[in-house]
Amino acid sequence: MLRLAVALAAAVPAVATAQAWVVETGAAARGEFNDNYFFATSDPQSAFTASIAPFLTAVRQTETSDATAFLAVGLNQVWGPSPTTDYISGRAGLTGAVYDERSAWAGAMAFSRAPLLQEAQTQAGTALVLAYTNAATVNGAYSYALADRWWIGAVAGWYTNDYDNVEEGQGTLSDNHGYLAGVTLDHRYSERTGFRTATMFSHYVSDITQSNVVAATLGAVHQVSPQLTLSASVGGFWSETESRETTLGCPAAPVLCRTGIVQPVLVVSGAERRDSGPLYGASINYDFTEGSRLSVTLSQTIDPSGTGTIVKNTDTGAAVAHRFSERITGRLGVTYTRTRLPAALSGAYTNEYYSGEASAFFQLAEHWTLEAGYRYAWATYEDDPFRPASNVVFLTIAYNRPAGAFTDWVGTRIGVADRRLGAGPVSLPEARPLPARLESPTGGPESLPFGTFTIP
Repeated sequence: MLRLAVALAAAVPAVATAQAWVVETGAAARGEFNDNYFFATSDPQSAFTASIAPFLTAVRQTETSDATAFLAVGLNQVWGPSPTTDYISGRAGLTGAVYDERSAWAGAMAFSRAPLLQEAQTQAGTALVLAYTNAATVNGAYSYALADRWWIGAVAGWYTNDYDNVEEGQGTLSDNHGYLAGVTLDHRYSERTGFRTATMFSHYVSDITQSNVVAATLGAVHQVSPQLTLSASVGGFWSETESRETTLGCPAAPVLCRTGIVQPVLVVSGAERRDSGPLYGASINYDFTEGSRLSVTLSQTIDPSGTGTIVKNTDTGAAVAHRFSERITGRLGVTYTRTRLPAALSGAYTNEYYSGEASAFFQLAEHWTLEAGYRYAWATYEDDPFRPASNVVFLTIAYNRPAGAFTDWVGTRIGVADRRLGAGPVSLPEARPLPARLESPTGGPESLPFGTFTIP
């Protein structure tokens, strides 16, 4: 615990050791138009959002430690919906790591506030609603080199999610919190091939249910050539969910109960259900040239949700980024998310979310950048025949922003990088690997702009 505290504290004494820190400040101004701001299935309302977001980043690196801190606050004015939905967004984080010859300790703390699409219980069933999401996490990890090419690790973390509807009465959301812990084993079989096995435990609590989940995965990664890297992972999960309140539930898709085809069942407090199933993950990364990359990912995870229960998410995405010149970079991307939700004490039903986007990044001057983009998104609900869709365009100008960083989308789905428990892409272990799930929040100066650091 002392070493973990030191890892987190490595980012604190900025005043005393200012010469060792690289501190950057800046700001971003953004305008965004959305023709379905609340992502509603009927009577869509368009909105224009203007945002100003000052931010600060600080990085400190030595031979035996590194630390990164960031803080961004967004002031957002919204025109169009009635009543208006002006809000404050923000993102803050602190990561630190200390190393010795054979081991590494790392810690991370993060907080974010942003309007995101969350699964909620509505009159029409479970649907995506726009909600102010306050999310906080604290993580710690340890990695130890057993031998020349073997590393064993441990990770533990805590999280909490607090939701507030942007449009009052749009749906019922359940705040939740929980913790997770697990162990990992990494092996670098050769310079181009690596393996990882992980076993994780997670505990989830909301006002409606509490769940215990165990997931075990085995993954492999192989660098086929300097340009092409492939990875795959497979595993399984086992969960036990207990009801914390007595309520009526539908044993099938809610639409069947609403139409009288299926009768609701009484779910008493303390009732339990058990689930299990496979988990899969994969990735393809191909560098066409030094400035062009194709990335394809697949992951399956067990996640918290605003419905008050855990859900199984299948995320698939593909993105192409190309650097046209030293000043211009473009990106095309598509994503698909399939969310499987429990139904009372037996069965389950699914919702699906799709999006496609295109954006361009311009380096106007040494410290000035311009970004423009378009996104189309739609969803299908198993218990609702209507399909919400939205068109979004935005323009952002920023001063002194971190390298290779795209701004986030207002009203996006939770990112794949935020998934916590499951199977996904695997990376080659480094000679001195950072413990699992504690990657730096900022991209390096040569990184392609896939949004590793986002401004609210």
